[in-house]
Amino acid sequence: MKKLVSLLLAAVLAASLFAFAAAEDELVYGTATLTYAEFYAGDVSSTDSYDAVTSATTGKSGTFQNTVTDFVDADANKDGYHLTGLANVNVAVPAADVEAYKAINPTFVENAGKPAQYKPVTVSNGKAVYGATVWNVADTVADAAIEVVTDSHWGDYQINITESSTAYIRNTREDGDFAVNSGILGIIVETESGLKVGMEHLQSIWVQPWEISWNVSVDNSHNEELVYDNLPELDKLMGETVTKITFINADDAYVFTFDGAYLPVKFESSLSVADAASAEGKTAVTLTGLVEDYTPVWSVRGLESSVEGNSELSWTDDLPGAYTLVLTDGSGKYAPLSASFVLSTDVLPAAWDGETGELTLAEGCDEAMFECFLANLATVSVNGTEYMASGRGGVVIINNIGELDTEAAVTSGRGADAVTTPVFPESGDYEITVKATGFNTPLTFTATIEK
Repeated sequence: MKKLVSLLLAAVLAASLFAFAAAEDELVYGTATLTYAEFYAGDVSSTDSYDAVTSATTGKSGTFQNTVTDFVDADANKDGYHLTGLANVNVAVPAADVEAYKAINPTFVENAGKPAQYKPVTVSNGKAVYGATVWNVADTVADAAIEVVTDSHWGDYQINITESSTAYIRNTREDGDFAVNSGILGIIVETESGLKVGMEHLQSIWVQPWEISWNVSVDNSHNEELVYDNLPELDKLMGETVTKITFINADDAYVFTFDGAYLPVKFESSLSVADAASAEGKTAVTLTGLVEDYTPVWSVRGLESSVEGNSELSWTDDLPGAYTLVLTDGSGKYAPLSASFVLSTDVLPAAWDGETGELTLAEGCDEAMFECFLANLATVSVNGTEYMASGRGGVVIINNIGELDTEAAVTSGRGADAVTTPVFPESGDYEITVKATGFNTPLTFTATIEK
């Protein structure tokens, strides 16, 4: 029965496309607002699960200029909003179907002239039938590099297009030579097997189009502010090899082809490692849900270590700090798993030298332990105000060789609105506390600053 229905639908579509082709000389062009399913019709393997994108927050409601939303204001949409479709999509309608199409889709506005790229649409039995896009490929790039990340901030999978001889590959928020930015209409990811999956805004498409990310149903733990309607299609990408990505603008498309980037399979699982004293030499590993044909290969960057029985991690070094245990599949079929943990010590290997204005090795301590302390600086507090020592928003008050920067400052805002506030605004004594990850005892001292 299902096969018969599919054949009938194929026949209806073929008839519609025939009618469209027969009316080539009498096409009416214009723009219209389409749903994601309508926009991707004929261009992807399936549009069965495409619906509005649901976001629990309103902060990015105006990010993309061609998306249609039900956002009104922060009060009306305090529980979130939806991206309901795409505006300003070029369409071509047979003249005989124009009035019927306007009744079905009142957003249709006729424009003079034939657009370089458009979506054909016919009306059949009172319904709009959308065909494959007539492309205007502005460029095809075959030498770009592709990177697959299986655990990013944005999703369970992330694809980064990195380097190419084409200059615009590094473009992010500015138009530059490549006019794909906040006006992007869509992205199609195509695989070696012929699978084609369309991506949706905020779920997978961002202002930086070179970063495509998405969740899958087996590990929907990222970007929880969004509800993914097209998970069935995204799940199909697992175990596939990406060979082509098409970026779609209103009037053109940019195509990137690759030798192939494999998307390793994810599965329901969990991995954790217990924090421990660095001198202990071992700690417990908890692993659940590992599939039978997974070939475990364990590693910890920066730590000589091994895992016995998938349950105990041991090491020979005893340097404190934050580490990550990584489990990879030796066969390459499955995605890696990882877990962070901290090895700690009560030893404080650093001391303050007021004469040189820097941290120095504490008496009786090991040089390697002191270097480890500096490498793991977490926070520096000055007269009770705590500053992150690194990362986004971090301030380098003490550098990686222990020197105190008396000119350190915090910058807030951007451009003309930027405000710089010195950490040490004037001469005087400052109470400073330094904390390092893995070192249980903080270093506290008084520094005399002369400005």
